[in-house]
Amino acid sequence: MNPVRSLVAVLGGILLISVLVEVLEFTLVSARAGGAIGDMTQYFAVRNRPEMIGAKLVYTTLAALLGGYMTAKVAGSREMLHGGAAALVQTAALAWGFTAGEYAAFTPGWTRVALVALTGPAMLVGASVRGRAARSRT
Repeated sequence: MNPVRSLVAVLGGILLISVLVEVLEFTLVSARAGGAIGDMTQYFAVRNRPEMIGAKLVYTTLAALLGGYMTAKVAGSREMLHGGAAALVQTAALAWGFTAGEYAAFTPGWTRVALVALTGPAMLVGASVRGRAARSRT
């Protein structure tokens, strides 16, 4: 197991999730707002609409699946170990951001709990899928 490859795999999976979620959220919020958003209060007012929160739960879970899969793929071995490490770091970052982060109060509490509860397991499922695929080829 190459430690540099392991680090790149874990950080890359986390970065992939962050970029996908941020781009999708900004795009959907901007489209739903129907134009430019003036400030963060307006942004969160649109983002916290029920249909947007539902979409956020879905696209964040899908991004986590992909992030876990890509973490395992880049790692090349011990897929679940790497996926678990990425899931742990991502879950800790979400928990910190949703409790002590600057914009934590702008996200409904139940949404924060759901995102923390869904993201790590989804990453593990993605890593598991990649691990099974790699084992089936051998």
